[in-house]
Amino acid sequence: MDDLIDSAAEPFASFHDATLCKVNIDYDQKTLSAEFKLCVGDPDGMSETERERTRRAHLNLSGLILWAVEAPQNRDVSRWGPPWLVHDCIIEEATTERGKELSNTLGPDVYAWCMFFSNINAFRYCAAREAVFEWE
Repeated sequence: MDDLIDSAAEPFASFHDATLCKVNIDYDQKTLSAEFKLCVGDPDGMSETERERTRRAHLNLSGLILWAVEAPQNRDVSRWGPPWLVHDCIIEEATTERGKELSNTLGPDVYAWCMFFSNINAFRYCAAREAVFEWE
């Protein structure tokens, strides 16, 4: 999903280690808006403040086809909190059985991703006709 980020505004931004803060789905309009807190700090920054800087952004999907959430596999409820994204890939590169099934089902003109959230030890899958990234 990093290829959607406006790197001119934040050259070090990445979805890796992002926190999923909000998800709003309108099934009638086939839209999804997900608010993330992304890491945008300079990994070579001199101070911790420079390295650990974050910024909120929205991933807006239109022509929504799918938003699927696995049940948390982590039984430690104290760790659940906001989902912490540690891995994402296009659905064609998914290593899970569910991801592979979805990859074979969805057409080539679809934006589709597999996301892994480590604190809940679960995957989420999304697919849409269009994806737009916006900084807050």
